[in-house]
Amino acid sequence: MGGVLMLAAWQGYGRADTLQCFAESAATQGYTLGIARNAMLTPDGRGVMFLRSGAQDTAQQLWYRDIASGRDVALTHVAVANEHLSVEEKARRERARLTMTGVTAFEMADGGTMAIASQAGHLLRVNLTNQEVTSLPGDDWGAPRLSPDGRHVAVIKDNDVHVIALETGKVHRVTRGGTADLTHGVAEFAAAEELDRHEGMWWSPDSRFLVYEEADLSGVEKHYIADPENPATPPVAFRYPKAGTPNAKVRLGIIRRTGGHTRWIRWDQERYPYVVRVVWSKETGHLSMVVMDRAQDEEHVLDVDPRTGQTKELLSEHDAAWVNIAPTARTTGLPLPYWMHDGQHFLWASERSGRWQLEMRHADGSMDHVVTPSALPFASLDDVDATRHTITFTATPDRMGTAVYRADLATGAVTPLATAAGLHQVNFTAGHHDGFIDRFNAADGSLSVLLRGRDGEVTGVLPDVAHPAPVFNMQFLTIGTRDYDAMVIRPVNFRHGQRLPVILSVYAGPGYKEVLRAPRLHAENQCLANQGFIVVSLDGRGTPGRDRDWERAIHNDLIDAPLDDQVAGVTALGKAFPEMDMKRVGVYGWSFGGYFTAMAVMRHPELFHAGVAGAPPVDFSDYDTAYTERYLGLPDQDVSGYRISNVLTYASGLSRPLLLIHGVTDDNVYFINTLKLTRALVTAGCPYDLMLLPGTHMLSDPTLRSHVAIARMRYLKDNLAPLHPMSGK
Repeated sequence: MGGVLMLAAWQGYGRADTLQCFAESAATQGYTLGIARNAMLTPDGRGVMFLRSGAQDTAQQLWYRDIASGRDVALTHVAVANEHLSVEEKARRERARLTMTGVTAFEMADGGTMAIASQAGHLLRVNLTNQEVTSLPGDDWGAPRLSPDGRHVAVIKDNDVHVIALETGKVHRVTRGGTADLTHGVAEFAAAEELDRHEGMWWSPDSRFLVYEEADLSGVEKHYIADPENPATPPVAFRYPKAGTPNAKVRLGIIRRTGGHTRWIRWDQERYPYVVRVVWSKETGHLSMVVMDRAQDEEHVLDVDPRTGQTKELLSEHDAAWVNIAPTARTTGLPLPYWMHDGQHFLWASERSGRWQLEMRHADGSMDHVVTPSALPFASLDDVDATRHTITFTATPDRMGTAVYRADLATGAVTPLATAAGLHQVNFTAGHHDGFIDRFNAADGSLSVLLRGRDGEVTGVLPDVAHPAPVFNMQFLTIGTRDYDAMVIRPVNFRHGQRLPVILSVYAGPGYKEVLRAPRLHAENQCLANQGFIVVSLDGRGTPGRDRDWERAIHNDLIDAPLDDQVAGVTALGKAFPEMDMKRVGVYGWSFGGYFTAMAVMRHPELFHAGVAGAPPVDFSDYDTAYTERYLGLPDQDVSGYRISNVLTYASGLSRPLLLIHGVTDDNVYFINTLKLTRALVTAGCPYDLMLLPGTHMLSDPTLRSHVAIARMRYLKDNLAPLHPMSGK
């Protein structure tokens, strides 16, 4: 009788038709496909350019909206399927976490009438006056960058920089000698994967010169990835800088648009090998760069003389643990340092006070004043209006969301522009200060792209063709003695008095905040909850979004503080909510979350009864330099830190069910990580389960992602069997 009731209890949530939720969430990328992306006002302010795919496909097309008439026009119509991309382009997209196909990017010149768009290695020329689109000659063009005058585009082909004249289509090769091991114009692995720098060339304001990166990869370890589905195909070689091994040797050169002699920029490259940012100011012509030492505890802002390549230091940041890179919205924010029009000041962001604040600096780097208040932690610089002496910035006033404000540089007065609960990602068009775009991921589960006027008033909404989002049942709160940001997701048909097993959906690692008041980000977890679970997430020490010490708590030990906090947070939630059955707690995560999952079931089996670890970086000596050494230093200098942070140290203690999932062609967290762990578990006589995937780290294929989500759910359900369903104990 008990068995029948137990089955019925689970079937109430786990009917076959409810599994469709996982497929739907994967196919719609969390119900975000079909919604405008990268929307930008045109320089004349009369229209909006944006990308949009269908509701369940990733093939984006380029669209134009005429604001006055409200008419939307698709500028491209080519259906894109089975794109044939080079190995280099696939790797670039993996580094940029780019999952879309079709037209993947476009760029408009400030005040110009031309734009360019990228589509599977082809370039499209867009006339903004009549919206006419034509193809430029050639293919396999990578990383296009439109010149400020809108007349040329710099592109990469065969590891060299080329420039295409938009009017004639004529192609000119700018750099020479590029090879697979000596690249020109592209960001090397460390910059693209870990320093949030995806560009490798920058135009001068007058469009006559380019700064480009040259990366010598010859000293970087070669890693080979074979495709088991095609054993006759030779393995692909990747240059992967593993912790403690050589990085690429990077230098920056200045060259004319037409080619010729390269003038190399000179700084202490041995001491400061990481190029974090390059900014060639359109307002003043200042050329600036930000560099870091390998330990990442020193950061320096350098002023570059373009005529000689000589540099001088403007300011420096130091931290005993590590220096975080000044924040900026990846696709929309203005890069820092930002030079003011007077040429006598620049804007810079620092967390020297313990929280991020925007500063005004004199031209020599000395402090003028702090621009943003400490109560509004700075997140990105979005616009500078020199005429009105104002800036617009995004801040994180409540840790679980973002909001947009204007600051008066003369008076210091701060005016809210967009503060509704959720995540605001705004985009200004250079030179156009009377309106902006706001991609608003709202706390009520909606996602919309809004046109706003100067004072933040909504003046329009870009249409979407997205699949309707499901019902969400999420609660956001703070809990525990450390006031952890927490999220509790219950089934949509949850009834008071029920007791359900608990799943910790976890990341818990540096650089990523899990708990954000935007339900659509957590659609897959709502699907999981609907299967008869309570899904919870927490942000403990080591995660961003609080203060300096909170984040630096993981220095030289990546696991102990996060593990202690997640255990304390889940326990506190269990005491606060009687519907959480603390005798049936599971955990799952991907990447660092997969690493944490393995640690959790090994080190705290009294709480975590089963785990599903996806793509875990088991041994950080096998992970990349820029990430690993930021937190643990060099392997031979912090043996203890690497040992403490290594899953293999605790593998023999595994006593709970653990499912390992890994893509065999992962070029971020290599499969060697899971292979090492399975060997250790076999040696220790510990049973485990293994699921191998044909794919990389991102899981961009919707069928594969859905399959993984369902397999994960079933594994947790099988290993967290209901206990005494009649009594609820």
